[in-house]
Amino acid sequence: MTDPGVARRAIPVSDEWASGADSYSKDYWDLVFEQLARRRLFKVGLAVLALLYATAIYAPLIANDRPFVLEAIDYRSYKAALRSLSPVSASLAGLLERTPQEYAQSRRPDSPATLRDALELERQAAAGRVQTLGTYLPAESRAPLVELMELVDDALAARAAGEAEDAVRLGDEARERTRALRTDLKPLDPLKPEQGGLALVGAKSFPLLDAISHWEVFFMVLWAAVLTWPLWNRLINRRLLGGDRERIRRWRRRKLVGVLGLSALGATVWSATVGGQSATFDVAPFKGALTSGEIAPTSEPVFALLPFGYAETHLTENFRPPTWRRDARLDDDGHYVSGFRRPKADPVTGYVPPATPVEVRQAEPGVNSPWRHLAGTDELGRDFFVRMIWGGRVSLAVGILSAVLLTLIGVVVGSLAGYFGGWVDMLVMRVIEILQSIPAFFLILMTMAFTDPNVVPPIIAIVVVIALIRWTGAARLVRGEFLRLREQEFVISSRALGFSSLRTIFRHILPNAMSPVLVNAAFDVAAGILIESAVSYLGFGIQHPGASWGSLVNESKSADHWWIQVFPGVLIFLTVTCYNLVGDAVRDALDPKMKV
Repeated sequence: MTDPGVARRAIPVSDEWASGADSYSKDYWDLVFEQLARRRLFKVGLAVLALLYATAIYAPLIANDRPFVLEAIDYRSYKAALRSLSPVSASLAGLLERTPQEYAQSRRPDSPATLRDALELERQAAAGRVQTLGTYLPAESRAPLVELMELVDDALAARAAGEAEDAVRLGDEARERTRALRTDLKPLDPLKPEQGGLALVGAKSFPLLDAISHWEVFFMVLWAAVLTWPLWNRLINRRLLGGDRERIRRWRRRKLVGVLGLSALGATVWSATVGGQSATFDVAPFKGALTSGEIAPTSEPVFALLPFGYAETHLTENFRPPTWRRDARLDDDGHYVSGFRRPKADPVTGYVPPATPVEVRQAEPGVNSPWRHLAGTDELGRDFFVRMIWGGRVSLAVGILSAVLLTLIGVVVGSLAGYFGGWVDMLVMRVIEILQSIPAFFLILMTMAFTDPNVVPPIIAIVVVIALIRWTGAARLVRGEFLRLREQEFVISSRALGFSSLRTIFRHILPNAMSPVLVNAAFDVAAGILIESAVSYLGFGIQHPGASWGSLVNESKSADHWWIQVFPGVLIFLTVTCYNLVGDAVRDALDPKMKV
């Protein structure tokens, strides 16, 4: 009998792997990848999808109204803290004069439950304002703030020790100090230096990075590893594994786990160092404050490539065409040079209202720059190109998540029906027939109409609804494969060895039945994107100020605003087409008749 190792060594090896093991026998997935590598349309579709997903994942770094780095003096925050510090200290002094019984009798329903809690709340308010003031004060001018907080702490300590008179005296002293600080810490106005005041210093912050959550960092690291997979995977295969294909085969799962572990590590480190909190507000105040002078930069702020937020409005540029077109040019008064969409005259008096000049905010291209609004604006003057980038996060995520969830449901249900047969198979098939007899889109619309977006986020609701209604296709495919495989010899051997049904199903049969499921999953992603787009277009999906490609098409139905329908529609068409190309290629590669 021939030794298997000898048989493998008899197979010729390409020069690429000649430096490693002397032999290699190609397995099933090696043949699949070879087939895919020969398909040019597959590679084109995969490259386009990789670019679309990269744009969506890195959207916060590409298009944002928050600066990467901002070193500036926030006069607005400083003045607000200085102005409100005196009322806070007065409120604290007033609380120190009360007894717990008096506080309980006069307490309002929305006030803290006890006097101690109220004092602590006022102390935190004073500390927050002192911290804001200290951020912009020179080091030599911060001593009065330190002394003020020491007085507040001494007053609270005296109250806790039962020394009511000392606490009242220290509270009154703190109140007097804050009144004096309002004059002593008055900031120097750069526009009116003759009025005098303290010269403040700039503070460095990273507003954009602070608004990125740890989940976003996880997917950013993951997608960077995916995009560079051919480079470092080739390096590991050649250097670490020496080109030994048997070792490479065994390391496949380890490399996948390593990529996921690296992404999780990046998210954990980000959460521990930066904070990893999502942005609290959809619109950031930095650009407007920088433009008006409320925030004075001490160095040039660093903004994203597209310095617009997905919810940032420019009301004077509503429904402006793409600025690279001639009919989008504006004069100094804010009128269109070509006469397109001039303010309408009053039908009785003939009066034409003057147009408001366009405000060019910090870091934005000029009013007539071709790069200002590459895809025009919507009804509220929001940059449409930026909204398409951010909207891709929703549409692409819904497609992937719904396909994964419905595939999992379909695989589990179809496996049980195909393996056990009998009444289990009959019950599953009757449920599938009932669901498939009702139009899926009608069920999805009806379910979304009765889903409260305040309770369940629309994106989660759409994913779950699509999965719960469209799992039947995957289940039928898996059931058919199980009916074909359950009488094979390896299944009979598994039963004879006493393996449990779950082990036989998911460890032995299912891996051999996954080929049509993988192909179906690629088409399910495209179908999920189309369903989400249709649902959002009809107003049952993503709500303002959020966006998806489907909801963007619904921003205007006028033919004059052609860019509203064209650009998101092209993205939907391109994505669905690429997924269909990838699905076709995977189907052919998994077909044994196509292998050579």
